[in-house]
Amino acid sequence: MASGNPRLGVGIVRYDIVNRVLWWDAKAAAIFGDDGSLPPLLQWRERVHPDDIDVVRRMFGDTAGSVGAECVFRIVLPDRSTRYILTRSIDVTVDESGVPAELTGVVIELGHLTGQDAQLASLLDRVGLGFMALDEDLRIIYVNSGCLRHVRRSRDEMLGRVVTDVLPETRGSYFDALCRKVLATGREHQTRVDSLYSPGTTIEVTAAADSGALVVHFRDVTAEVTAQQQADEAHALLLHEARHDSLTGLLNRAAITEHLQRLVEPGAGPAVVMFLDVDGFKDVNDTRGQRVGDRILQAVSEHLSRAMRAPAVVGRLGGDEFVAILPEAGDIDVEKVVTLMVSSITTPIDVGDELLVVTISVGMARSTSAHTVDELLHHADTALYAAKRLGGNTAVWHAQTT
Repeated sequence: MASGNPRLGVGIVRYDIVNRVLWWDAKAAAIFGDDGSLPPLLQWRERVHPDDIDVVRRMFGDTAGSVGAECVFRIVLPDRSTRYILTRSIDVTVDESGVPAELTGVVIELGHLTGQDAQLASLLDRVGLGFMALDEDLRIIYVNSGCLRHVRRSRDEMLGRVVTDVLPETRGSYFDALCRKVLATGREHQTRVDSLYSPGTTIEVTAAADSGALVVHFRDVTAEVTAQQQADEAHALLLHEARHDSLTGLLNRAAITEHLQRLVEPGAGPAVVMFLDVDGFKDVNDTRGQRVGDRILQAVSEHLSRAMRAPAVVGRLGGDEFVAILPEAGDIDVEKVVTLMVSSITTPIDVGDELLVVTISVGMARSTSAHTVDELLHHADTALYAAKRLGGNTAVWHAQTT
């Protein structure tokens, strides 16, 4: 059969899901160039363009959920010519348990659209997929109702006119660039963008050149994009919760331990590790209650976060114990950072019914003083207790205690 036949019409296909058997009528067989050498299902798989296999699989997945699933894809015939096919489900038969058992659909060749075939135009108008065909001058030669609804124009306004004249919003837009890119490369291109005509709607636009025409189809993927964004946000939240303390928002014990481990690995740059706690916190927590204790920990954490900006990191080990890591870089004055941090925490904290002033003690150790995380923390902890013995509200180096 010659690949240039413009009136192959509409074919019917049925797919037995249980037995994985495909049947098609004579028109569908003609569209797919069935030569009888393989069963229809294998013929179908052999004909579908490799780059469009995922599109077809997604369509069959959608079909199992409801009538009306559709997609446009390419098939490659034995003579290497390409046809664009629109397929749409029109019936889904389910078994006694409600599971889809047989799918019935139509297949329509789009490779030679003229806009004059009434039957084809009628079928295309019933699909939700927006579709448009243009000549090489970007003059509209066919547009379906889905597209008309989307751009809010009538068919009479659009047919025969250059797309950027009738739809001036597309001039210089993604649509203009997409069409010209296809004409320049001869290859199919696809993009996902915010709709020019429906604010808040995300559409997927696919454009390809075929037989001297430019075919453009698009679908509303807002729900798909929203679902993916929600999934990404949920995943990000889970990752954040897995590495951050729920009360203070600082890194948790596991995450700060990972940072400490890197400090004792070969090739690690020098850094200062600080062990901090709130002076007299246990007495305040015991006498005024956990609510006040939690507010103090949150306020101290906020001060630490402001004082220890990137590349420094701060984490909470538990209770009122915190660990901070500050790389020893040439432009970082460790003593100045620590002094400002200790003094800033004395800012009165609003605990609801009064203002409380708290102080912290800090023990500091250089990462080069230890070979393991435990040893490094022990050095910083030793310095912390030295600061406590001095009355708190101060910082002490480990080197000063040996």
